Amino acid sequence: MKWPLELIRDRILTINSKSKSKASSKAKSKKASAIEVAILNDGTMAIPRPKDLGLLAEKVLASEGLSGKVNLIFCENDYVRELNFRFRNLNKVTDVLSFLYEEEGILGEIYIATLQAKAQAPRWKNTFYNELKRLIVHGSLHLAGYDHMNSPDRKRMRAREDLYLL
Repeated sequence: MKWPLELIRDRILTINSKSKSKASSKAKSKKASAIEVAILNDGTMAIPRPKDLGLLAEKVLASEGLSGKVNLIFCENDYVRELNFRFRNLNKVTDVLSFLYEEEGILGEIYIATLQAKAQAPRWKNTFYNELKRLIVHGSLHLAGYDHMNSPDRKRMRAREDLYLL
């Protein structure tokens, strides 16, 4: 079975977080991150401030002690539904899926269903952009090993999400 990475490898746009402003680079120079985020918009919706979203993923992953390359893919609901069925045997769209690889220099991937994100943003009292941020933090925490299958894990993960979203 091919991992999602193998299906889209040639379409990844690398946005290296090291191309930040000089002021931002100096502020982070004390603790260099070993996270590199590549971003792909494979959907029809424009993604607001993609570099900032990539930097958010980098911040969460680095703060959780991870290193490596992470692909952040914004895509259509149908594609996320397909991945959800293929890898989790759930034939429904979900807002975010994370795949931990830890191979080929790739830590993992985060897939975000942009239309789903936009539709559910009001439920969380979010703008589309803030919902994307929430999903990036959520997906990043999954890569860091957090889960929400039971109440204690859900509370722990939610507390970490809140920490990064403040």
